[in-house]
Amino acid sequence: MKGLALGVAACCAVNLGARRFLPPPPHDPIGMRLRADSAVGDAALMGLGMRRLAADLGLVRLLLYYGTPEEAGVVKEEPGSHPFTGREHVEKSYGGGVYRELAPRAERVLDIDPSFTYVALYASGALAFNLNRPDEALQVLQYALARNPDNLDLKSYAAAVGFQVHGDAGAVIRLLGPTLSRPDCPTMIKSMVAFLLLRQGRRAEAIALYLQIIETSRDPGYVSTARRMLDALGAAHR
Repeated sequence: MKGLALGVAACCAVNLGARRFLPPPPHDPIGMRLRADSAVGDAALMGLGMRRLAADLGLVRLLLYYGTPEEAGVVKEEPGSHPFTGREHVEKSYGGGVYRELAPRAERVLDIDPSFTYVALYASGALAFNLNRPDEALQVLQYALARNPDNLDLKSYAAAVGFQVHGDAGAVIRLLGPTLSRPDCPTMIKSMVAFLLLRQGRRAEAIALYLQIIETSRDPGYVSTARRMLDALGAAHR
């Protein structure tokens, strides 16, 4: 136990020394600050062989960051007018701000655990479909693909972002369709696809997807939106 404690202390000391003496490169100030802010805790966990736990904590930090409304860049809309966010009001929702650190935070988690592709899917979905920043979404996906070049979900998301930019809703649905039944599919993607299905007149498929959100999602905002949309469609639900 004493040796373990000394190992953690040494790991922390190394990272503190790096933070003190190595200046951050000017091209990535946000990313470097994030790396410095979490380097000590991540290094300690990784030193104990807990790489995935460090990545999980990074994802929690990202979700808390994106789940906290920002003042900057808020666009107020009428209740129910923003179908992707799963919230009554945009100013209280995910995406109710700028969230400049979203991409760097996702990339930081991928640095810790390159196999943790969920964080790339979540962040890219938020950037492309909620925040209207497809270039940053593709950046995150390319960052993940560089570490998992054969991952079909990452490739599908990258293609879907491209078609979203060009307004091809049908192609987006086709590309994301196979991922919707996966347990790691972000609820925001399901909500977005359900909305696109409605726009294409595919009512039965949209209803089925909203019912799936109610049954599987732990996010009360998206569940509330799904119920509201089902009520509007005259569809039964629990």
